[in-house]
Amino acid sequence: MKLFSKKKPVIPEMTRGEAMACTPLKNRDIKETRMDNGLVMLSYPLRLKPLFADVAKRFGMWKDGNPPIKELELDEMGSLVWDMIDGKNSVRAIAAGFAKKYQVLPREAEVATASFLRDLGKRGLIAFSNKNTGTK
Repeated sequence: MKLFSKKKPVIPEMTRGEAMACTPLKNRDIKETRMDNGLVMLSYPLRLKPLFADVAKRFGMWKDGNPPIKELELDEMGSLVWDMIDGKNSVRAIAAGFAKKYQVLPREAEVATASFLRDLGKRGLIAFSNKNTGTK
């Protein structure tokens, strides 16, 4: 008898080509502000695990039942990538635009763009859509 041996669901891994074909989509809860220097400032609610959220509520970190707001100032390159996220451009298209603007090799642009978009995804600022399979 196995205790606590719940099998984790197998999530099929995407190929590099499939990942590059995905389209990033902005989270609608993000407040985007264009600063005087042309850079983008993103304001978004801090995502906390339930246990930490309860502690934060008890210590008064949440105001009016809303989680604390976190801000992220994007640099010039991040602002360019953010502006290219329009629900139509794929990761590949965004990387190509980045490569053209900053005159870097396409592979370098793909790695940098994918890494940046992955970080935005982990923060909950964007999601990815694969139009070919209809999954999000």
